[in-house]
Amino acid sequence: MFNVDMLIVPPYLKRGDRVAVVANARKVSAAEIAPTVKLLTSWGLQPVIPDGLYAADHQFAGTDSHRAAILQQCLDDHSIHAVFCARGGYGTVRIVDSLDFSAFARNPKWIVGYSDVTVLHSHVRRTLGIATLH
Repeated sequence: MFNVDMLIVPPYLKRGDRVAVVANARKVSAAEIAPTVKLLTSWGLQPVIPDGLYAADHQFAGTDSHRAAILQQCLDDHSIHAVFCARGGYGTVRIVDSLDFSAFARNPKWIVGYSDVTVLHSHVRRTLGIATLH
């Protein structure tokens, strides 16, 4: 069992930090993301909307490989300081095992989300000991 005091805490966000919005499970539209972009901007953050965010494959935000590739890109990008998962829904469990967390482990950043994103939180905490936000 982890002692919370032993978790690696990513650097706190500050004005001007770039933060990505990803859809690792259910599909989203630009209209659904607009309030999030507005809120993040009001906090002084720079929202990054990855190419392909609005893809759709049935209820998913693109195929499993598409969603994994976007999340992987954001996890690996040192200029991104947090990854906000746009929505839950079944889907993250389908891609978590295909992700490579080695760059993320060297450069931890906040992963933010709930619902289906819990599998990502659990994986990061259990295997890497890095704090996330649920």
